[in-house]
Amino acid sequence: MQFHALQFDAQLNDVNVNRDTVESMCNSLPLQRSDFIVLQEMTDTGWSMDIGVVGEHDTLDWAANLSQSLNAWIQVGYAKPNGNRGTNCVSICSPKGNVVATYEKTYTCNPFGENETYDCGDALQIIEIEGFRICPMICYDARFPELWRLAALEGVDVFTVSSSWPIARIDQWKGLLVGRAIENQAVVVASNRIGTDAIAPWGGMSLIISNQGAILKEASQHRAETITAQIDVSEIWEWKEAFPVDDVKRELLGKMRVETIVP
Repeated sequence: MQFHALQFDAQLNDVNVNRDTVESMCNSLPLQRSDFIVLQEMTDTGWSMDIGVVGEHDTLDWAANLSQSLNAWIQVGYAKPNGNRGTNCVSICSPKGNVVATYEKTYTCNPFGENETYDCGDALQIIEIEGFRICPMICYDARFPELWRLAALEGVDVFTVSSSWPIARIDQWKGLLVGRAIENQAVVVASNRIGTDAIAPWGGMSLIISNQGAILKEASQHRAETITAQIDVSEIWEWKEAFPVDDVKRELLGKMRVETIVP
């Protein structure tokens, strides 16, 4: 199965421009049937703590229509409003144009004040697609390995990450994601935005990382671009069988819900 990650300079709340960019980039991909495309955090609005600005759009309708037109799975990011607060979400849309799963970001980026606007999610989502078990994550979640291990214990093959990660800590982004891939014996496909806005200069460097920590594909820090890799799920399973890292103390990991979805 092919996995793709896109990165571009999102214009704050200019959904028409951002959607045109995403659609153009997707149409240039070497798509096969039922590929999986990972888009960046708050895809069509840009990441913002102002829920009043970014929280009222038909993002899911747009993404579902796009996934159907491309015959691909799409992970799209957006802000879901709840009064004057909201949750930072990603949803996965199927090639049939259905929204099959929604994950709400577990760890808000409090150093940037995200907790002043957004509430934390309380469940992980695992989606079974084309023989893969896929778990979406969002940006700051990368810093918390216990979250990923809960999903890994349920047999996740690929983590898909939508991000707005600043360039000031982009080396940490790469290091953290390589670590998450190695310790959980799972592939990581991560999309990160580029450009500069009022919040930060963003770092790009979207990544596809093997289940043993090898960088399969790496984007630049400054250019709008796409990366693609073919992933063989049997190779993921073979490594887990050859080197089973299953001596885990579950009592140290908490009791967050992990939900499995079979579309």
